[in-house]
Amino acid sequence: MNPDSGAEHSGLSNISRKSDDVAQYYDGWASDYDATLAEWHYEAPKQVAKMLREELGPESQILDAGCGTGLSGAELQAAGFQTVDGMDVSERSLEIAKETGAYRSLEQVDMQRLPLPVADARYDGLACVGVLTYLPESEAILKEFCRVVRPGGRVVVTQRSDIFVERNFKNVLDRLAAEGTIRNLLVTEPRPYLPDNEEFADRILVHYIAWTVE
Repeated sequence: MNPDSGAEHSGLSNISRKSDDVAQYYDGWASDYDATLAEWHYEAPKQVAKMLREELGPESQILDAGCGTGLSGAELQAAGFQTVDGMDVSERSLEIAKETGAYRSLEQVDMQRLPLPVADARYDGLACVGVLTYLPESEAILKEFCRVVRPGGRVVVTQRSDIFVERNFKNVLDRLAAEGTIRNLLVTEPRPYLPDNEEFADRILVHYIAWTVE
């Protein structure tokens, strides 16, 4: 790994959210992404996998939505899940994710373009870690997550604390609960996200958010 790789990815909180730009950015970062995130003590994939495993058995079929290089898939596998599919916009990241051996299938998908290419009620659970930053239509994508997960299935996502406020994310979740789309909603207090990243540190935190599909 390049010892200056962390510095190369300063400004991470403000990169373009256009799909093509996101794909290009993460294609360029993919080769040392895992090592850089380890340096920053990124624990979100492990926490999300743990939260899903608390509600679902190892036989459950899981979609890793925005799987990147496979950090989440590896943690889902370590948590005991035997069947995990992944999707991501970055082709190079998917190539690295395949090498983990954690996935049954991987597909390049632009998650800003809805509907997702997934059948209704296809999965028992869904993980979306560090991805909602790039999906500005919050209500639309959360409804898609509910569509592709069976009734009674579990969804666990993360959202940055600054964007949680900026996009009125709690209001979106409350609307989905009020209309009967989700139940058993859990929203954690902000927790450390990239604690050893100078830009994030104790300024940009993360909410873990989970619900059951109605």
